[in-house]
Amino acid sequence: MNFSGMWQAWLKATTSPSEATYLELRQRPEANVTTAILWIAIYAVFSSVIGLLGGLMAFNTMNTFMPQFMAQAGMSPAEAAQFEQMMRMFTGGMGMGMVGFGSLLNLIIVPLFFLLGVAVYHLIAKVLGGVGEFGRYAYLNAAFSAPLGIISTVISLVPFGGCLTPFLFIYSLALVFFATKAEHRLSDGRALMVVLIPLLVLLALGICAVVFVLSALMSLRVQ
Repeated sequence: MNFSGMWQAWLKATTSPSEATYLELRQRPEANVTTAILWIAIYAVFSSVIGLLGGLMAFNTMNTFMPQFMAQAGMSPAEAAQFEQMMRMFTGGMGMGMVGFGSLLNLIIVPLFFLLGVAVYHLIAKVLGGVGEFGRYAYLNAAFSAPLGIISTVISLVPFGGCLTPFLFIYSLALVFFATKAEHRLSDGRALMVVLIPLLVLLALGICAVVFVLSALMSLRVQ
């Protein structure tokens, strides 16, 4: 694997947002779905490792402050022993097993959801007259999704760093716009529709879910 070429592609895709940038990237010989999956897998491995380390640190912190918490809670010796046994079980084998399973599951979910998202964009673009190829389109999306995903994982470790996540998401949508224009040869308006249609559908589904839950709660209250 050419890590130098990967780094150059990631840097160009994320720091030079323009249609010309993605027109250049799509011409590269490695612009295919295999490269896209490999790059997303790198991000998945990184986030899984960080998640595993974060789980270990959280369990260690819980074990450290457990005696202080039990003392402040005013538990009886019997209650304290029962609570400590339960927490030791949670932060021990069972907890570690859950964290490990989650990390392994992340290795599957991240690439799967990436390909699913690209497929949705690709299908909408085709319906709107796009002429792009799925493998190259996945490559262009992976060129910014992988590094932005890694950046998002890193800043999530910083206190209040999660506040920057919405801005990264909005920026990624702008990059989807440029990638769509470059690969599918669509006008600005149609490329924007490719980006916005999935968001509007998700928003509509969310509103419907909220209305359904509120209606169910109101009906239960009336009964």
